[in-house]
Amino acid sequence: MFSNPLHKQKRISSRAFLNRQRKDYILALFFLLPTFYVLFKTYIFPIYQSFIWSFFKYNLMENTDTSFVGIRNYSDILQSTEFWVSMKRTIYFTGVSVFLELIFGFFCALLLNEIFKGRIIFRVIIIIPWALLTLVNGLLWKYIYQPGYGAFTQLLRFLHIIDPNSNPVWLSNSDNIINFVILSDVWKCTPFITLILLAGMQSISGNLYEAAMIDGAGFWAKIRLITIPQLLPSIIIAIVLRTMGAFKVYDILTVFTGDPTTSVSYLTFNNAFRYFYLGNASAMAWISTLFMLLLIIIYIRILKRNTE
Repeated sequence: MFSNPLHKQKRISSRAFLNRQRKDYILALFFLLPTFYVLFKTYIFPIYQSFIWSFFKYNLMENTDTSFVGIRNYSDILQSTEFWVSMKRTIYFTGVSVFLELIFGFFCALLLNEIFKGRIIFRVIIIIPWALLTLVNGLLWKYIYQPGYGAFTQLLRFLHIIDPNSNPVWLSNSDNIINFVILSDVWKCTPFITLILLAGMQSISGNLYEAAMIDGAGFWAKIRLITIPQLLPSIIIAIVLRTMGAFKVYDILTVFTGDPTTSVSYLTFNNAFRYFYLGNASAMAWISTLFMLLLIIIYIRILKRNTE
């Protein structure tokens, strides 16, 4: 029997296609290998290394060998007063700042979602605080909070909230500093939440609002029954991203204060790169990561419960 030339040609062409496809995969993998290597060395391996270090006594300043201590680093941290003070302040900062940013960001998004003259200009202007470097933002607000001739003091004097002859030092203690850092963080990060919520609002169908108007729904009813339920995925994304960012607050605090107990990240950095207690700092980083995940889970469950 003679083989069909057409079938033979199809087999050859399919084999050639598979060989070419295999070569394309190999070539793509070859080009991606440097990226995979960089990601492994800068992200995956440090995570693994910090987890291992958290079970060892590892201090670069001590001329001693690294020794395995098990969970002693974790127990020492959980018994440390400094850690719990910094954790309390971090949770307070995260909760208050994210809440205020969500409220202000929601109403800014509502305003920018309306059609009015110059809307594009205002959408560009609102990005400016978010585009500033965090250290620049900190220096700006530190100058505003300066005693004597700082803009904040002058404004309160002008509004007759404080005595014209008084000269309060706003950044005198760590508890006051946290509140003023919250104010500066809200000013900087509200545009970020505004952009996320604005993108979500633009995906909501206008037919829903038209139907609500026909049924006689007012402004607040439309927000409560249409905008917030439809915007829930965007709200969850904004809260999760900002919670992770706020919980890791560090750089702006270095501008306002030298007290490492103002945040867990600041205290962790101090232990790791000032005193070089790398084992202790690694354990502290893992504990704070678990706390951050717990906060995110609580946020999401509360939001889902309210929508149900």
